[in-house]
Amino acid sequence: MATPIDDFINLAEHLDRLPERWARNIAARLNRFLSGETDDVAAALDLKVARGKRRWRGASVFAARDSAIREAAETFFPGMKPTQQADALAVALRRYATSAWCIDRQKQECPYKAGDLRAALWLILTRVDYAVAARRIRKILATR
Repeated sequence: MATPIDDFINLAEHLDRLPERWARNIAARLNRFLSGETDDVAAALDLKVARGKRRWRGASVFAARDSAIREAAETFFPGMKPTQQADALAVALRRYATSAWCIDRQKQECPYKAGDLRAALWLILTRVDYAVAARRIRKILATR
C-alpha cells in the first residue's frame, strides 16, 4: 500500500513529465519538500503568506466576490457613474442582507432567476457573508 509520501513522489514524477510549464513548476515545488529542503509543505509550495497579507484561499474568495460586484454593477446599474453604481448596489445589498438573505443563506442553489438583482446579491453574499459598504464597492469598481 502506498504511503502519502509515495503519492507525493509519484505526483512529482508525473507532473515533471508533462509539457505544461505549470506542471513542472508544481513538480519543482514538491521536490523541494521531498528532498528535505523544507519540512513545511506550504512553504515548499510557496503558499506561505507574508505578515499582513491575505491567505490565498481568502484572496480567491474575495476576488470572486469582487467579480460578482462588478458584474452586478454593470448589469443592473448601467449608464450610471461608478459612484452612483456603488451607492445603489450598497443600498440593495444592505436591504437584501437584512431581509431575505436570513432565509436564503441556507439554500445550496440560488432561489432567484438569473436576470434578477436578488440573484446577483445572493451570489455576492455567498462569496463573503456580509454586506459591503459603498466606499468599498467604489474601490472594487475602480479596479475593473
